[in-house]
Parts: sequence; C-alpha cells; structure tokens
Amino acid sequence: MQKKAKTYNIIAYFPGQDEKLKNEWVIIGAHYDHLGYGGEGSGSRIPDTIAVHNGADDNGSGSVAVLEIARAVKNMKHKRSIMFIWFGAEEMGLLGSKYFTDHPLIDLNNVATMINIDMLGRLRDNKLYVGGVGTSDVNKEIVEKENKKYGFDLSLSEGGYGPSDHASFYMKNIPVLYFNTGIHEDYHTPFDDVDKINFEGMEKASRYVRDVLVDLANLDNKPKFKEAGEKFSGSRKFRYKVTLGIIPDFAGVEKRGLKVDGVRKGGPADLGGMKKGDIIIALDGKPVKNIYDYMARLTKLHKGRVVTVEVIRGDEHKVLLVNL
Repeated sequence: MQKKAKTYNIIAYFPGQDEKLKNEWVIIGAHYDHLGYGGEGSGSRIPDTIAVHNGADDNGSGSVAVLEIARAVKNMKHKRSIMFIWFGAEEMGLLGSKYFTDHPLIDLNNVATMINIDMLGRLRDNKLYVGGVGTSDVNKEIVEKENKKYGFDLSLSEGGYGPSDHASFYMKNIPVLYFNTGIHEDYHTPFDDVDKINFEGMEKASRYVRDVLVDLANLDNKPKFKEAGEKFSGSRKFRYKVTLGIIPDFAGVEKRGLKVDGVRKGGPADLGGMKKGDIIIALDGKPVKNIYDYMARLTKLHKGRVVTVEVIRGDEHKVLLVNL
C-alpha cells in the first residue's frame, strides 16, 4: 500500500551586488533525500533487503557541498543573485525540482544557469564528470577555464537532460551544469556510507564548482540557452516500465556506446549474460551511443518482452537476448 508524506524544498539566497544584474539568478542545488530502508519499489538495487540506505554519496555529498559553497560565497563578490536549493523527493522522480520549476518563486526567464551537484563524494583518479556544457554559449568555456587551476581529468557531456534535478530546469529552457564523481558498486545500496567518502577530493571538487558558480554570477551578459540533446517530460521513476538491472556509466567516458559499470545479480541483464565492463551499442535494434540514447530506448520497452542487446566485450561483438 502506498503511503503519502509531505516533503519540502529548502531554499536560501544571497542578493546580487549589481543594481541591474541582481534581478537575474544563478541557482545551485542538490537533493537531500534518499531511499530510507529500501525494499521493493524504493529504487534500491537490492530490493529484497530491508536496511537503512544512508546515501552518504547519493546525495549527502552534494547536499554538504552546496552548504559549504554557500558559506564560501557569502564573502565573495557576485553581480547576480545566487539561490541555493536543497530538493526533496528526487529519488521519487525529481518531484522537488519539478515542483519548483512548475511553481517558481522567481521569474524563470531571469535564471542565468542552474548548477546541480549529485554525488560528489567518490573522486577517483582525479576524474570528474560535468554534464550540460552544451546548454549555453558559455558553459564549456567557463568549465574548462576554471579547471586550469584544479587539473581535473574532466569528462564533458553536452546534453542537458539526465537522471537528476537539473533535468527539470533544462525542460524550461534554462542552461544547466551537472557535477558528479561517478557511479559505483555501492550506488542505491545500504553500503553507501560515510567511511567511503573521499573528503579531500570532495573539498577540491566543491571549490571548483564554487569558482564556476561565481564566474556565472559575474558575467556581463546572461548566457544564451542552447538545446543540447533530447527533452523528456514526466518523472524518471514512472517513465520507465522496465529496467535492465545495470549501473550505467553516467560519466560517458566510453565513446563507442554506454559502458556497464555494474550488473545486478538476478536482474534481466545478468540472466541475459551481460557482464560488468560490457559496452552497450544497441538496444532492441536501435543504436545506443550514450546514457541519453539508453534512457530514450528504455521508455519504449515493456515488461515481458525479449529484446536484443548488442555489446562490445573486449575485442568481441556479442548479441544478447534479455527477457524483460
């Protein structure tokens, strides 16, 4: 039986210091909810286990990063106003961010850019994923310029859509940026705990995001929105009728297709023979070049179907049959 509960978005802001530009906004946000005790229908990757899912990386790391960035920005100069939002109910389908964009407290036409931080706590090999660089005329330039001080191995993605709260803003024709240190085996399990957080890496990445934020807040001209990738309506939870049971590589480092970072034991992909490290290049006969193609293909599939999944495994090309 489904139970309903009230949740909240938490909002704070610093007014801009320029008489003209203070009416424009840069928004930075992160979701603060997670999966509770898990269980069937919660989004847990081990739904047969009832245990506290602490979500230290997803998204304790992002929530704390936004808080620390706010503390730093308080004493910095910024022409535009800056809004900080901690979103509720992201795991239920981006509900908090969608509510804000459907019932905004400000004129969304005055939002220069929205920055989303979702999972910033597992920096490995100095690799940082930045999505949405193609959604404005300045995003990529600013991201690359500020990285000269930090030297991250950046994986850049043009697209503005993704499985987190920035998607709600991209749907409203607002430029977005999305920062993430990558999916891992503990994602959506009870094992995403604080002892596995790379605090030094998280602090470095937070300072980098802060500098990008301040750059955007001090631009003379408002960034121009550019459509980058498909748009999808509705929430992520209810859009998909099926799942393969994999952890996809959201960072998009692999250019031949979508790399599989993990396979849930007993899930459709596992039973169909898929393995960690496989690169999905087609699903149901349609090409998959990245996470956006993969999500688009999933929306067209239904439970009970048997579909082909073409993968590259090492030097081999394989066609797997997966029963959904």
